[in-house]
Amino acid sequence: MARYVDHMRTWEFDEDRSRWEQILEVLNERIDSGEWGPKFKISEVKLMEEFGVARPTIRKAMERLRGAGKVYTVPNLGSFVTSGDEPR
Repeated sequence: MARYVDHMRTWEFDEDRSRWEQILEVLNERIDSGEWGPKFKISEVKLMEEFGVARPTIRKAMERLRGAGKVYTVPNLGSFVTSGDEPR
């Protein structure tokens, strides 16, 4: 899993695994722990900056979260953590 290095304010990735998978683990943890509660707006741009990766990497992780039913996307508004009352 990606590891946050506090003193450097950067992420270290395991080079034996894809970055999107490691980012997905971090995002799942944030959702499962409640750090990101229902309807929390997820910014791809902020995630790109935080992890130091390109947008396609973030989008692949987000696609998996959508597939797992943990986030939903509203065109022209963004992606949000599900609360259970979103239409499917």
